[in-house]
Amino acid sequence: MKNKKMLLAVIAALIVLLLCGCFAEEENIEEINPDEFSYEMLDVSFLADEIYKNLDISDFTRESVSSVTDETTLTEQYYLDLDKVVAYDIRSAEGNYGVADIAIIRIEEGAANDVMDSLEMRKDDRINEFLNYDVYDSYEVALEAEIYQAGELVVMLMLSEDDKAAAKEIIDYYLP
Repeated sequence: MKNKKMLLAVIAALIVLLLCGCFAEEENIEEINPDEFSYEMLDVSFLADEIYKNLDISDFTRESVSSVTDETTLTEQYYLDLDKVVAYDIRSAEGNYGVADIAIIRIEEGAANDVMDSLEMRKDDRINEFLNYDVYDSYEVALEAEIYQAGELVVMLMLSEDDKAAAKEIIDYYLP
């Protein structure tokens, strides 16, 4: 009986310590004041990192994702005119284990339509790629990819419906 009470006391103490640790972490979260935040301060790579942290994708898909930084790839496969781009983070899955592509592009003023058209062409390429090789519903994911403007950003989310919703919440949260 004495051992059971001691064990319960230790378990209760551990629970209290764990709860205190969780609340302490939440207190350290810095709130963003939209009046003090601007697009110049927005790190699109941070946004992409936050999105990928929360994606519900297989480890194989996650490991196949790479950043697209090569200018030739950006112009020939994403059809981007880099003169219309201020900053970007584009990530693409290899495709052998599913698709999980995102593009977050901060654009020059007036360039939204051109950049969105470029990403629509990339979307069409991915749809065609998965037409006869549909792994993990990649064809449907590519077909349902969203491309939209959010302030000074043009975003492409080639993710499952749930992951798209979560990604949009993250993007919206960090927009000025």
